[in-house]
Amino acid sequence: MPETKVPAIKNIPANIEPETKLALESIKEAVEVRLGRRGDPKDRAVTLRELIDSGLATDLAQSPYNPNTGATGFGPPSELPGDVEVPPVPINLRAETLFKDIALFWHTSRSFNPPYGNHASTEIWRSQTEDLSSAIAAGPLAGGVGGFSYTDTSTEYNRTYYYWVRYISTKGVPGPWSNMASATTVEDIGATMRLLSEELANLPGYNLITTTAAAATVIKQSSSPSVRADGSAIGAFDIWFDTDDSQVYTRNAANNAWVAGRDATLVNVFGATSFTGNTLTAAMASAQADVITVTNSQNATATAVTNLTSTVTGNNNTLTASVNSLSTTTANLNGDVNAMFVLQVATESNGSKSAAGMVIGSNANSGSGATSYVQFRADTFAIWNPSTTSTVAPFIITNNVVYIDTARIKDASITEAKIGTLSAEKITTGTLNVADLIDANAIDADKITAGTIGVRELGANFITANEINADTITANDLLSTNTLNVKHFDNVSTNIKSHLASGAYVPLSVEANVQSWSGTYPGQTIVSSETSSVVNIGCTTANVRNSAKYRVVVSGVYGDIRNGTIQYSYDNFSSIAATLSPTMNANAGTYRTYVFVWDGQIAGLSTSQSTVYWRINWNVSGGQVNSTYQALYVTLDNTQ
Repeated sequence: MPETKVPAIKNIPANIEPETKLALESIKEAVEVRLGRRGDPKDRAVTLRELIDSGLATDLAQSPYNPNTGATGFGPPSELPGDVEVPPVPINLRAETLFKDIALFWHTSRSFNPPYGNHASTEIWRSQTEDLSSAIAAGPLAGGVGGFSYTDTSTEYNRTYYYWVRYISTKGVPGPWSNMASATTVEDIGATMRLLSEELANLPGYNLITTTAAAATVIKQSSSPSVRADGSAIGAFDIWFDTDDSQVYTRNAANNAWVAGRDATLVNVFGATSFTGNTLTAAMASAQADVITVTNSQNATATAVTNLTSTVTGNNNTLTASVNSLSTTTANLNGDVNAMFVLQVATESNGSKSAAGMVIGSNANSGSGATSYVQFRADTFAIWNPSTTSTVAPFIITNNVVYIDTARIKDASITEAKIGTLSAEKITTGTLNVADLIDANAIDADKITAGTIGVRELGANFITANEINADTITANDLLSTNTLNVKHFDNVSTNIKSHLASGAYVPLSVEANVQSWSGTYPGQTIVSSETSSVVNIGCTTANVRNSAKYRVVVSGVYGDIRNGTIQYSYDNFSSIAATLSPTMNANAGTYRTYVFVWDGQIAGLSTSQSTVYWRINWNVSGGQVNSTYQALYVTLDNTQ
């Protein structure tokens, strides 16, 4: 039906009585306020059409509306608006790095249990800046009250991420945001090692350590050699030292000619001429070798020093490259010996300096304490495997960080570790002591693959019956807690570990009883002898756990009695472990039924004892008995 048009309200005529005019003006003002044509729009009336359009009502149940029937005229809404409660705020949001992934954990106030009645999902928002306005949804975590953890697997290496969490109700009402939590993923070690290996392979000298050519050989003779001293063929980079003029030659890479390494004439001039007050006018690479040997009756020392230096000076800048080596040995009559080789290379360019070195040494003192050592110093250190074609060095040290491609470690102590993947089979310790180190409010069922426990929520301080959905929880010896608060046990058939050295298990409770009378039936004969076996009766309880609580009940038909005593023993009364108090006494002057009860706790069972013997003893000092029936009942609770 089309909307009914409300007509305009005409002005009030001027030629009417004043009182009537005032009344009409008041009516007009009230109508215009309710129509929203005057005053605050919040004061206008709401029409039935608006209620129907908003879903708060349906068409009239009767048309036209009849107020005389007592009905409101409204039909019920087809659907209730639902629970529009605003969800609570998640608290204590925490982010932890799982190698490349990031795990999120949070709580809900304990005043909400379950958190709230209209929970639909939990939203997790993520940003790479500490700005919620730039965050995007990392993935809605749907379902029930179990949304207390989330693992973000869409992250990248070596990045910092910021997270916020909020709850969404079943009606789509979002709750307030949690606190911000952030975490940084680890670097991609494989990619880093590949990059470092590429940089190392581009450094000078890499081709020398990767060449497959044989090592160079030094040949000393006066004429150009055609073979090595051992008769083998000349190789590229071999060195020929001409013994006639001390000229040094190097075999070229093509292995078809000798190339002079230095000018012998210049060496001769340098060695024979004094240059006091003068310098060489051209840049020159120099090599010197000095060997010094000192020997006397007490010690001997031999030292060889080699220096190779190239220097260029220009435009007030000095460029220097040097290689220095030191070989030294010492020995004395006291038994002290030392051998050391030092190699150092260094460069300097316009004030920028770098150096690398190696020390190999061995020493002993007074015939004992022999030790050896190898030390390296460098900005970057790498080990290459010449037998593989891999372009990645398996071991690299740079910026005080060690990178290992593959490692087998038999025994390791690690203060702090980030492990990308760890399977349960790798944890073989008998005890996993986590104390407060596992701090998660939710363990999803799909994370537990044992098949015997279905967990919807693991609370920080409790596990309620709703959160355990399993026929069997098998813990062996791994369930260790100070308090186990269980409301119900169903179909119990279990036992408890005893105090015995063997570690045997005993029932949760044990009991025993004995009854006695004289004659064919109870009450037929009065027994008044304190030594009679009819009244001095006993029973035995096996599988008793030390510290078990007991209840002893004696029921009997007695006349006047004195000092009836209950006792128990661990060795069948070769000795008495305890005598219960008080003793049994009655003085009614006639026979009546009496019930006596004692409660206590077993103490003193050794690690080889688990049997307790019980008895009623009338044969004691001051004992007096008059009985026609007696019964002794013993129950022990081993769970204490």
